[in-house]
Amino acid sequence: MWTSQGMCAVLSTDRDVNEQTILELAEKSNKTFLKLIGLAVQNLRCDLDYCNNWSAWAADVLYKGQFGVKTRLRDCWYDSCDKTGEKVVENDSEIYEGKCPSSYNITEGKFCLAFYQSSVTHAAAQQLCAKDGGHMINVDTKERFDLVLKNAASGYIHIQGERRVAGGPFFDDDGKSPDERPFFKWASGEPDNTSNELYLAIYSTGVYDVSGTSGYYVLCEIRQ
Repeated sequence: MWTSQGMCAVLSTDRDVNEQTILELAEKSNKTFLKLIGLAVQNLRCDLDYCNNWSAWAADVLYKGQFGVKTRLRDCWYDSCDKTGEKVVENDSEIYEGKCPSSYNITEGKFCLAFYQSSVTHAAAQQLCAKDGGHMINVDTKERFDLVLKNAASGYIHIQGERRVAGGPFFDDDGKSPDERPFFKWASGEPDNTSNELYLAIYSTGVYDVSGTSGYYVLCEIRQ
């Protein structure tokens, strides 16, 4: 807020200082140099902040040794400091090399996957995927969830999801909760919250809370 001390206008420290507050102070104090500073800051902000953030890179999934072009875009307003009116779309592109190993398969849905039909523990599944530079699959999209369900027709598959105590929330490797996703489907009677069931696995009927020592199949993914 503005306060007054004698003939001087003072800006309280509980208000952010930006070009608008400088211009208001210039108006109240009738100081031309302050107005010039405020306008300069305003013009500088417009020069630096006339576009939205870039979108995520769009790229095909490629094998190692293959090269492609990835693209991204953003909206810009070159004639408007407040990002209104006519806008233009800026495009950016880069050449990139694929990350998918030759031992993996690129699916029709553009996922780089390796399916291991050997029974291993949760920790062993993590290590198996990590040796290729990948991760145990995370069902963070409906496409991935449906894909795991399809592969789980013949047996349980480990997926990302771990909790500290029985009955507590699950978290994937990014710290997000898989069971809060709208497409997530628990199997009938699950989770049963047995004391040692601190991990997640999928069978054809849905998601189960399971023990880390249980032996299940593994689906590894490497993201582009």
